Amino acid sequence: MLSGSKRRVVVALAMLASLGAISPASAIDTIDCARDWNAAERTICRSQKLQVLDAKMTEAYADLMLDQSVSGQTKQRLQQSQREFLDRRDRCGADRDCLEEVMQQRVTRIYYFR
Repeated sequence: MLSGSKRRVVVALAMLASLGAISPASAIDTIDCARDWNAAERTICRSQKLQVLDAKMTEAYADLMLDQSVSGQTKQRLQQSQREFLDRRDRCGADRDCLEEVMQQRVTRIYYFR
């Protein structure tokens, strides 16, 4: 079950995807721990610390995508960088230290997109 703030982020991303403001693939970036995904996602689901980082990252991403003052070009760059991040994250596999590092870097980089 998603927490209140995470649920709002997921709903906002789904709305953006339905309006064509973002691609459906980027609207699914929140990990669903009820499903059996790859090693990185399973590791995130088993760690409260990594789940908190995932929630921060998802919220920062959604905030930027919802910000009407951010240009479409910037949002496209953000989407591309998100896909690249997911590839980097998945290469960490079950390595918690690696996941923590790349996820923390991602949160920081999202804030620098403004």
